[in-house]
Formats: sequence, C-alpha cells, structure tokens
Amino acid sequence: MSDDDTKDMVETVDVSPREPDMPQAPGADVFRQLLHQAVRVADMANSQAMRMALDFAKVYEREQGVRKEFENQLKQMTLMEKQATRYAEDLAGMLRSERERRQELERALEQERIASEELRRTGLQGISHLVLAATIKDRTTGTHLQRVRLYVEAIAERMGLSAELVEEFGYSSVMHDVGKIHTPDHILQSEHHLSDAEFSVIKQHCIDGEKMLGTARFFETARAIAREHHERWDGKGYPDGKKGEEISLAARIVSIADVFDALTSKRPYKEAWSAEAGLKAIEAGAGERFDPEIVAGFVALAKEGVLERISSEVAASDDDDHSGSSTK
Repeated sequence: MSDDDTKDMVETVDVSPREPDMPQAPGADVFRQLLHQAVRVADMANSQAMRMALDFAKVYEREQGVRKEFENQLKQMTLMEKQATRYAEDLAGMLRSERERRQELERALEQERIASEELRRTGLQGISHLVLAATIKDRTTGTHLQRVRLYVEAIAERMGLSAELVEEFGYSSVMHDVGKIHTPDHILQSEHHLSDAEFSVIKQHCIDGEKMLGTARFFETARAIAREHHERWDGKGYPDGKKGEEISLAARIVSIADVFDALTSKRPYKEAWSAEAGLKAIEAGAGERFDPEIVAGFVALAKEGVLERISSEVAASDDDDHSGSSTK
C-alpha cells in the first residue's frame, strides 16, 4: 500500500458520517491513533529508505570514479611497463654494442702495442747500426757514447722523469753526433785548433744528423738532440741560436753530459781533464751555456759518486771487450 492510499484511508475514516447521538464503537480512537502512528512510521521508513538509496547512489558513483581512476592508472602502468621493457631492450642492445666496440678497441690497442714494440725494436737496431758506423769512423766514439748515455739517464732519473722518458732520452742521446759520419776524417782527427772554415764544417753535423734520422716518430727526440745539443742557454749556440727552454729538455741534458765527457776524455788535440776540473767548467757554464737547474742535478750526482761509478763501469766494460778481441 502506498503512502497516498494510507492517507486516503485515514481521511475516509476521519470524515465518515455518523448518526446523531449514535454511540461510537469501542476502540475507534485507539484504532485511529494506531493508524496515524503506522502512517508516520511508514513515512519515516520511506524517507530513510530514500536517504539510504541516495547514499548508496553516491557511494556507487564514487566507487565507479575510483574504479575508472584505477583503470586509468593501470593503463598508465601497463604503458610504462611496455616503455620500460623497450628501454631495457634498447639498453641491452647498447651494452652489447659497447662491449663489441670495447673488444674491438682492445684488439686495436693490442695491435698498436705490437706495432709500437716492433717499431721500437727496428729503431733500436737502426741506432745500433748508426753507432757502429760512427764507432768505426772514430775509435773513441764507442765509450764516449756509452758514458754520455749513462750520464743522461742518471740526470733524467734524478729530475724525476718517468722511466719511459729516462729510457728514451738515453737511447736517443747516443745519436747526438751521428751527423759526424759526413764530417771529413782530417777534421775529426785534427790535432790542432780548427780554422773558421773547418769549424763551419763541424757545425754542419747538427743539421746532417737531424736529416739522417729521417721523419719516423721513433726518432723524434733523437732528431731534436742531434740538432740542438750545441745550442746554449744564453742563445749563443748553433745552429739556430735557440735559448732557454726553446731548447728541448733532452738536448739540454745531453749538452751537459756530452761536454763533461769531452772535457774529461783524451782527444787528438788535448789531454783528458780531471773530473774535478770538468765539473768546475760545467758549474761555471750554468746560466750561460747550460740550464742551471740541470747543472745543479749533475753536480749532485757527482758528489754522490754516480759519475765516477759510471766512468769506471764503462772503462771496465771496454777492457773486457779488448781482452775478448785479443784472445780471439
């Protein structure tokens, strides 16, 4: 029964005509009260049901919104997962390519190392041949070059240069006078002071030596030494008049070692100086002929007995070579 039907029933009961002076049936008022209460309860229940229905509708609508949002987020997460998978696959491909490139680079570096080692061996063989040619031309050259090399290596090591540079300066130093192969014997073996013309011929050995060493990278330091070992710190040397640090470090070191050994060795035109006299001459040339910093290191080596030890070792080695030759 609807609310309207209930209300009609109540109104009908309330307005029903009664006979005048007809006594009312017992309990009629109670019935009407109960009926009114039932209608009110029904109204309240209906209102509560409506509110519950509205609340449910709101909850349902909210849940539908949450569901759609969740679905959207799920779609986004799925898309992100696909993108992450693609990125991972791309990254894996990049890593594979990088690994292959690295392996290729390692192979190339190994080939470069082998080629460099072969170049080094070839270069050292070339040095040996050039030194042999110079030694045949001048018997004193062999021991001179040995001492110069050891002096140069000792100086370079004391200056804190790397082991690679110490070795490079050492084997390059033995070619400082290679250009003298072209110098006439009568000038090299002259027992008198050279004339200006003869000295001009001697000076040419710096340029000749640089040319003889060609353009190979292995001989780069040797070429600088050959050309510059007669340059002076004050710029008054030859062949280019370079001064100070314009002169390569290797040539500045070789210059000191070469002059010291020349002073303390017997030559056709002079007797050998003592080591003390030679060292004083080197010290006197600091700041003019020689790099003062290198001179200081060279003097320190002399005081430590390094120069004397080198000279003795080379002399002993030369004696052994001569003994072996005579035995044969």
